[in-house]
Amino acid sequence: MSTTDNTSYDYTSLFDDATQQFYAIQFWIFLLLFIPSIIISLFALYHFFLDRALRQPLYNHVIIGLFIIDLFFQLTDVSWYIYYFRCFLSFPRSPIFRLVWGYIDWSGYEIQVILYAWVTIERHILIFHEKLLDTRKKRLFLHYLPPVIITIYCLLYYAMVFFASKCENDFDGLTSPSLYPCAYQNNTLSMYESIAHGILPIFTIVISSAVLLLRTMWQRYHVQRQIHWRRYRKMTVQVLIISSVYFMFPLPFALLSLLNLCNVLGEIGVELIIYVAFIPIYTTLLFPIVALGSLPELREKFKKTLQFRRQRRVVRPANFPTAHIHMADNRVVIQ
Repeated sequence: MSTTDNTSYDYTSLFDDATQQFYAIQFWIFLLLFIPSIIISLFALYHFFLDRALRQPLYNHVIIGLFIIDLFFQLTDVSWYIYYFRCFLSFPRSPIFRLVWGYIDWSGYEIQVILYAWVTIERHILIFHEKLLDTRKKRLFLHYLPPVIITIYCLLYYAMVFFASKCENDFDGLTSPSLYPCAYQNNTLSMYESIAHGILPIFTIVISSAVLLLRTMWQRYHVQRQIHWRRYRKMTVQVLIISSVYFMFPLPFALLSLLNLCNVLGEIGVELIIYVAFIPIYTTLLFPIVALGSLPELREKFKKTLQFRRQRRVVRPANFPTAHIHMADNRVVIQ
């Protein structure tokens, strides 16, 4: 890889042709997903806060929180990725910004993944163990407290990793976006990060979603709980639709990370991880789109909005009846 003088503005010289092409592809993928994702996030949050019927159900609370976190994540982290893929440098290029970007990048993504893993677990409680949430005290400990703990844990953990480490981060390299913290030079901490934050949450989503589907089918055809079946089906379908995004993107990355930890792939595994490192972020870009599709009420509102805009764009000639106008007593009379 060639080098260049620090005073030169030709930062593309730091990258080989393959890397430049790869980043160009990532730029268009991120940009094409970013625009509709932002629009849908704003649309969904507007209706969540406006419509109490959408905001009140317990099964929508964490989803609303994920919409808020995802919107912040896209307006900051994803926007910076797009700029980097286009210009081949971060904005700005100060060490403090690289630390902040790295902190938002790692903590923002992990909060979303771990929170959604909790959603898949909580859905079992909401469907099959309703009595565990029938009082305010129970809802406080089993519904409201876990997401708060997850969020605070991630924020504090990554604050320690990025801002309280005694090692020195390398801010001179411009060949990778965000920042890989020097704290992960510690093999134990690096392994904890890979397992606790990378592999376990994704496997939890996959297993919990699959078990939820099996349990729901069993309840449907064997227990015959017909009264609440439509509500159970709605909550189950919502989770399965959103989980499909995690099956497509973070799951292959988690499997690859697991194989790499076990030294199964060797140097090939390291190269593959470098090239697929951005794929899990596709999940955050697709989440608002898929989540909107999993919520029938929001989906219908969005369809009506699109239909209304299309109707306003169509200009149709109107056939007006011929009017006969004459004056009578200083008034205009139309016949």
